[in-house]
Amino acid sequence: MNAGYLRGPDPIPVEHIDAITRHKLRKLLKYALATATVGSVLMLMAGRIDVTVVGAWALLGAWTGVLEEFLFGRRFRSLAIPLQLLGKALAVNLLTLGLLLLAYKLDRGHELPYSSDNGLLGSRSFYVLMLQVALVTTMSILVVQVEEFMGRRFFLGFLLGWYDKPRIGERIVLAIDLVGSSALNERLGDLLYYRFLNTTHSLMTEAVLRHGAEIHKYVGDEVIFTWHMKDGLRDDHCIALFFDIQDRIEANKQEMLRMFGASPQFRGGLHGGRVITAQVGHIKRSIDLSGDVMNSTSRVQTMCKEQRENLMITGDLLGRMPTARERYSIGEPLPMRVKGGKRILQVYAVKKISVPALIPQLDPALPTAH
Repeated sequence: MNAGYLRGPDPIPVEHIDAITRHKLRKLLKYALATATVGSVLMLMAGRIDVTVVGAWALLGAWTGVLEEFLFGRRFRSLAIPLQLLGKALAVNLLTLGLLLLAYKLDRGHELPYSSDNGLLGSRSFYVLMLQVALVTTMSILVVQVEEFMGRRFFLGFLLGWYDKPRIGERIVLAIDLVGSSALNERLGDLLYYRFLNTTHSLMTEAVLRHGAEIHKYVGDEVIFTWHMKDGLRDDHCIALFFDIQDRIEANKQEMLRMFGASPQFRGGLHGGRVITAQVGHIKRSIDLSGDVMNSTSRVQTMCKEQRENLMITGDLLGRMPTARERYSIGEPLPMRVKGGKRILQVYAVKKISVPALIPQLDPALPTAH
């Protein structure tokens, strides 16, 4: 048995379990912090602060995260964003109310907070509490939704003003795009093609978590991943992500064919170096990456298409990955002129030579075609 796998009839990579567990714990922590923060602001506005109550708000946030992660799942994904927010807030508050009523019924011998001699439902304080709970949970759900929409790094950067001035750092960029996307869009139609892309992106989730990538943006059928340089170089994560996505898609190929009559295939370009991260725009603001690395990555993608390869990497980045040649088959160097410049980069085709990873089958909760 290979190292890194659990014993049993259905071996699962240990890294997979660790990555998913970390993701779920981070989500619970996000809800706890968001709820505690909103609750603290509410108490400050009321002119009082109580550490015990702040802890209670944090527990409410963790409870909200548990419901979101383990109960709601993808049940609200098909709704518009405002309806998702409303549905989740309503469900959390109803379940919280039910929990309070159950606790009161099971433990009538002890007075619950905000209860009165007339009983829990006869107390004005109880309704004030539930109004506060509804407000705080709704705001925390909104904060977490926005954070997931923007990405953790950009969300924190926006709040703390990190990117008001351009920041320079070394990053790795992997850009992948769908092969034959135009023909596929024409064959499936716009709506079914959207569902096809959404399901494909869902299949990437576990691989992204395993390899610590950040999703910079989706541009049509293209997805751009980034890492801080040291994170992407560690264990060749920037290369491994591409082949992990391929394995995941291959493991679910028959299901994709059944749902859409097609299975996705991607080509990718990899480059790394100095990147400028800054807030751009005035009417509509966003935090974007710019610099020669972004332009060169796009050029590597074009080269990949011309050479009919699945993945190509620049020699500059490959030279910083001493173990890559042991794990992957590296092709011969090919010259590539950078757009708008005289500099020539060497690029290499990369192929996987290791045993494919064991990937679980398509989650039945993923969006399906109708």
